[in-house]
Amino acid sequence: MAHAGTPALVDAPFRGIALMVIAVGLWALHDAASKWLAVTYPILVLLFWRSQFALAPLAVFLYRAGGIQRLTPRLKALCLLRGAIGFTSFACFIFALPLMPFADAVAVGMSAPIFITAMSVAVLKERVDARRWLAVLAGFGAVLVIVRPSGSIPAEGAILLLASNVLYATGMMMTRSLGRVVGTATLSFYAAGAFSAISAALVPFVWVTPAWDDLALLVATGVMAGIAQYCMTDAFRRAAPSIIAPFEYTGIVWAVGLGYAIWGDLPGWDVAGGIVVIVLSGLYIVQSENRRARPPGRGAPPSTASDDAARR
Repeated sequence: MAHAGTPALVDAPFRGIALMVIAVGLWALHDAASKWLAVTYPILVLLFWRSQFALAPLAVFLYRAGGIQRLTPRLKALCLLRGAIGFTSFACFIFALPLMPFADAVAVGMSAPIFITAMSVAVLKERVDARRWLAVLAGFGAVLVIVRPSGSIPAEGAILLLASNVLYATGMMMTRSLGRVVGTATLSFYAAGAFSAISAALVPFVWVTPAWDDLALLVATGVMAGIAQYCMTDAFRRAAPSIIAPFEYTGIVWAVGLGYAIWGDLPGWDVAGGIVVIVLSGLYIVQSENRRARPPGRGAPPSTASDDAARR
């Protein structure tokens, strides 16, 4: 069934921020489960099962959206390219992890929002004021305090992480641009299809049949990935990348909670202080956006057609 209409880009920054926070939380759960499973299975096997099961929730979202939109061949190719870029970015990060201390990899990986903010200025010509730049940089500085990188990143690991960040930022720019004419469900489904096809082509080289008791967790990682991918895609359709990007730092909060719940890790005072800075940076951006959106002399920003449509 084809979608009858072409959705316009939504300007709803607060909904975009909420969707990003949800997506980051789901990705944190996904990564924790993947870390648990990676002790037993090759990474490509995890990516394969994750990709197959992610199609199920996305199919539901697609059905509720009215089916796949009719796209021109050029738009189809761009949507698939976006999915391939996302897969490559994710794979680069995962394959870099064994090459260096985990804290170093996390520190470099968390610099992705700075790439997004810079590219939103260069590619999308969006205006980012100095205070928002400072909030992004403050959040990144807090991440560095939390992970305490040792600086012992080998050249090949640094190249993989740099490639991951650049590819990730490129994919987010494509999301914002394609989101002007392509719906969230269709964008997400094309990306999931690219993940599924690429992982299926690669997994035979390292195939390991999963045990039955691991299958439920593999299913869960796929379902979480599907929902998280939809939420993150919709977030970047609803708000500018420079507004949403800093909220990826909330992944640190999720990581601390999951680390304590699963492995019994407790953060020290320096980590707690870093988390406070990250949260305050995000709250400042929300407050700054609220001041910008509220007209002078009015108690609250007016409701827009886009917001009303989002409520339905």
